[in-house]
Parts: sequence; structure tokens; C-alpha cells
Amino acid sequence: MKREIKIGIFTIVAAAIIFWGYKFLLGQNVLNKSNTFYVEYPHIENLKISDPVFINGFKVGTVKDIFLKPEDLKTIIVVLDISKEIKLPTNTIAELYSYGVMGTKAIDLLYEGVCSGSDCLGNGDYIKGSKIGFIKSLIGTSEFHEYLGSLQSSVGGIIDTVNARLTGDGADSELGRTFADMRDAIHNLKATTYSMNYFFEQSTLRFVSVLDNVDAITLNLRQNNQNLSLLLENVTAISSQLRNAELDSTLAKTGQTMASAEEVLGSLKATLESATVTFEEMNVLFANMQQGDGTMGKLFTDKALYESLLSTSNNLELLLQDFRLNPKRYVNVSVFGKKQKEYTPPENDPSEDEQVKVGKE
Repeated sequence: MKREIKIGIFTIVAAAIIFWGYKFLLGQNVLNKSNTFYVEYPHIENLKISDPVFINGFKVGTVKDIFLKPEDLKTIIVVLDISKEIKLPTNTIAELYSYGVMGTKAIDLLYEGVCSGSDCLGNGDYIKGSKIGFIKSLIGTSEFHEYLGSLQSSVGGIIDTVNARLTGDGADSELGRTFADMRDAIHNLKATTYSMNYFFEQSTLRFVSVLDNVDAITLNLRQNNQNLSLLLENVTAISSQLRNAELDSTLAKTGQTMASAEEVLGSLKATLESATVTFEEMNVLFANMQQGDGTMGKLFTDKALYESLLSTSNNLELLLQDFRLNPKRYVNVSVFGKKQKEYTPPENDPSEDEQVKVGKE
């Protein structure tokens, strides 16, 4: 036999031994014939591949595979590898439970009666699944109700004893007073909790109002995003112009202008003070005039003096008009002894109008 053939046969045998060993470690014997069944669970509580499958405590198979149901990805499908010699009726239930203190999981097959022919489940069929709690798994289904009854009696007795110690004749003891203090503390805690709930409700309403305002502000900012961008661009342009401008020289000139303005304001202040003094003197003068002091005051207040001055002015005006119209009445000059000619007024003498006017007056 060639060396290559020996190596090939050795490789095949080694692979078969490794495969058998792997299946054996998983609890499956490839030399024994078996059937495959499927069970659906909403939750498997840390069930693993190779966990045992029992019938009344006798191991008849193992868990072969676990995967999610493709239709909903929530239901878990457990694949059971059961010995082909075991015939399971159609009413079989695969009950998931814990059979150790460490929480190791197993499946127990429950059914009633025996089956034959078409009454038995076939390879690839689904078994109805169920599960029981940890305590019921440890105690056992048959003893669970008896255990609950004894536990209820024991707990009831303890509660009655404690209640008698706290509220009975011995309630005035240290334990009774402690219980009363605890009851008052719980009552106060309840009132405090109610107040805190009311405070949180009010704060929640205010917080919701603040959030609404923040949403409105955010909405306005989002709606005016373009305007804000333009505003920022304008601010950037203004900043650039200010940066490029000769602000130092401008500020220096502004300082000089302010100094000149201060000097002008100083001069203006002095002028205003002088004007104020003048106005005060004028006020004094006007006050004296109103009171009749001095010539101007008497002129303003003495009606007889005013009428006399008015009469004198009128008489002087008439005298001047008469002197212009009739000068011969006031001046008589003779040259070389000749008699002065009588004055003859010219035609259309404008003084006639004045005479008429004076006559009318």
C-alpha cells in the first residue's frame, strides 16, 4: 500500500474520531439513531446547546441547536435530539426548568399514555413548550402546593406575633414605641413625597413652557437663518473696514477736534455768563422803568409828560411846515434898499396838499 493512501486513511479516521468526540462532548452519540423535534419558547433563560432532555428524570436526548425564528426574530426555536427508540404522543409538552442550584437548565418531556403509529410525533415535528419557575423546579411539582401552604402558615404566624408585639398589650415596649415612630416617619415621608410630587408637577409645567419658548426661538432662528447670515457678513465687512481704516490718526484728529470744541465751549460759556449779567442788568433797568424811576421810567409811566411831549412835537411839525410854506412871515430881507418881492407859490405846489392835510388835522 502506498504511503499516500495510508496518510489519506489516517486522516479520514482522525477526522471521524474528532467529529465523534465533538458530538460526544455535546451529549450526542452519532452511533445511535435519533429523531429531531422543535420547540418554541418566548424566553429560554440561559438554556445552552447540549443541555439534557429528560422523561421523569431519565435522560433521553440533548439540546441540539438554538436559533431565532426568522419570521419575527423574537420567538426562540430549540432543536431537540431524542433517541429514536422513544415514542412521543402528540400531547407531549416540553417543560423548561432549572434542575440545579447553580441554575442549570434542562427540558422535561411530559405526556399521558402511550402512542403507536400516526398517534406519535414524527421526525421534524413541533412540540408544545412551557416552563416553570426556579423555586418550583427545586421543590418539585407534586410538593409545591404543600410547601406553599406550610410557608403561608409560618409567615402568617410570624406576622401575627409581630403584630401582637407592636399593637397588643406589650405595645408600650421599646419595640412598640419604635414601630410608632416608624409609622409617624412613614406618614411624614408620605406627606413629603406628595409635596415633592406637586412641586415636580408644577416644575414640569414650567419646564414644558420653557421648552416651548426654546422651540419657538429655535424655529425663529431657523427661519431667519439667511438674515442672520447676511447680518454676520455685514458685521464682518464692517469689522474689516474698521481694521483697515487708520483709526489711530482718526482718533488723534478727533481728540484735537474735541479739545478745540472744549475751548469753543469755554468761550461760549464765558459769553453766556456775560450775556446773563447783561440780561440781569436789563431786567433791573426794565424793573426801574416800570416803577417810574429815571427819565425813561417817568416817560413810560407819566401820562401828562407823554401828552406834553406829543403836543410839542405836533406844534414843532406845524411850525416847520408853516415856515416852509410862508417863509416871508418869519424872514424879511431887503437887498440894496429894495422892497422884497412878495412870495408867489408855484403852480402845483406840493405844499398845498400839506396845508390841506394840516388844515384837516
